Amino acid sequence: MRPLANPPMNLYQPTIVEERGVHVLSFRRDELGIADLDQVRHYFAHRFLDDTGGYRHLVIDLTGVATLDSSCLGPLVQRLRLAQQVDGQLALCSVDSPALEEIFALTRFDKVFPIHRTRAEAVEALAA
Repeated sequence: MRPLANPPMNLYQPTIVEERGVHVLSFRRDELGIADLDQVRHYFAHRFLDDTGGYRHLVIDLTGVATLDSSCLGPLVQRLRLAQQVDGQLALCSVDSPALEEIFALTRFDKVFPIHRTRAEAVEALAA
């Protein structure tokens, strides 16, 4: 059976893997390396907190994510607070889109979240 090219939003599930004791969440990308923004928004708004609630150390890999809005940023802040309550950590990586960089700068989230250039750097920082 062949996977769906564009699964319905209620079936969309990013990849979560464990690397060196750190869970890493990444979004599916198309053949051009771009994540579907509607699916990313839907995931953050409806599934993100439930799916990541048990992870003490979490990296959100934003490779291919062009932008985020309040439906995504609110759950990120909430998850950061939850991680801090259990002496955990949340970091972001691969914030490569100029629009995404600007959003993080304007909201000052670049001062709130540890942001690493690469996934490997983020995992290394949280595993230490």
